Amino acid sequence: MKSLRFAAAFTAASLVLAASVTTRAQQAPPAQTAPVGPLAPEKYMDIQVLKDVPADQLDLTMQYFMAATGFTCGQCHVRDQATGAFTFMADTRLKTTARQMIQLVQTVNAGSFGARINCATCHQGRNQPAGLQPAQMFTADQLAAMAAQQAARQGGAPGGAGAAGAAGAPGGRGAGANQTPAPPIDDVLNKYITAIGGQAAIDKQNSRVMSGTLVNRSGQSMPFTIEEKGAKIRESITTPQGTNVSVYDGTAAWAQAGETIGDLPGFRMQQASRLNDLRRAAEIRTRYQNLTAARPTRLTLTPGAAPIDVNLLQGAPFAGVTERLYFDANSGLLIRRQIITRTPLNGTLTEIIDYSDYKDVAGVKIPFTIKRNNWNSLDVLTVVDVKPNASVDDARFVKPAK
Repeated sequence: MKSLRFAAAFTAASLVLAASVTTRAQQAPPAQTAPVGPLAPEKYMDIQVLKDVPADQLDLTMQYFMAATGFTCGQCHVRDQATGAFTFMADTRLKTTARQMIQLVQTVNAGSFGARINCATCHQGRNQPAGLQPAQMFTADQLAAMAAQQAARQGGAPGGAGAAGAAGAPGGRGAGANQTPAPPIDDVLNKYITAIGGQAAIDKQNSRVMSGTLVNRSGQSMPFTIEEKGAKIRESITTPQGTNVSVYDGTAAWAQAGETIGDLPGFRMQQASRLNDLRRAAEIRTRYQNLTAARPTRLTLTPGAAPIDVNLLQGAPFAGVTERLYFDANSGLLIRRQIITRTPLNGTLTEIIDYSDYKDVAGVKIPFTIKRNNWNSLDVLTVVDVKPNASVDDARFVKPAK
């Protein structure tokens, strides 16, 4: 139970690391891999319905429940008001209901209904599913579009003009035959490396210290510092309650909030490790398994903004995880990473990291604005100062003794 209590204590701190919104996947996420290691009942007490979930994915499963239903840990689990620790053995009405809902999902997915569901199928991030919405009056534009579509289906548009959506028109049935094929992976990567300064300039930077301001979804502004050295990264954020630190040392991750220090295993370790951008350009082929290229597409980074032509690469940084890399087709720069993590019960968690405002630092272009968005947090990091090849002591990545 100690590991579960500590995981709950670090929920807020570790979510600062993440990034994502729920966007439609262009390709299906990878199938869930077979369980490796002990199952949840072998490591944790009072596991009544998640008996086939691997122990190292239980925290990931709880993260998904929060994202899918909008609930927090304390709304289902009983917290001791004096110590702040959770009493996981105590049952509540909400916990009982949650178990019934989990069993419902398991029953549907095990049946022959021709469909698979997850918590978000109905809840979509809310405690109470939205249900059927009242019909709204059609606008004039909607009525005109409907008339054009009906005319096209009947063989011609009003006035004899070809209707939008007809075969051969953009978005019509004939459009697929003229789609641009996927570019070679090497062409996309070489253009990216050239765009940020070239291989030689990249190889000269072995460490980096960045500092600036982080603004969260509540509008709070907080100083941050990111220290990178090889595959290691240490991120410090000064909050009103104190400094939160998260570290990936190249093989494992840990976090500190105030006087509390602990490991970040499994999914949280993955979140911490993927924030290291120092060597990403040079190591894309080794960081991602089964790297493939998709057809060029268009990407709208913010609502109302003009769409951008992009090239898309996709690979697997971890088992059960799909990451999509979006490169500006004109500049070659990486502008978005979308990370989709498959969870038990057929659900997924999506994170997005956007990069913009690239500036030259010692011959290498670095994004000075980084936006991290997920199911729970939205953080915009504005870089103010960058020190390339700064002296970073390896001791900065070592977990302090408790």
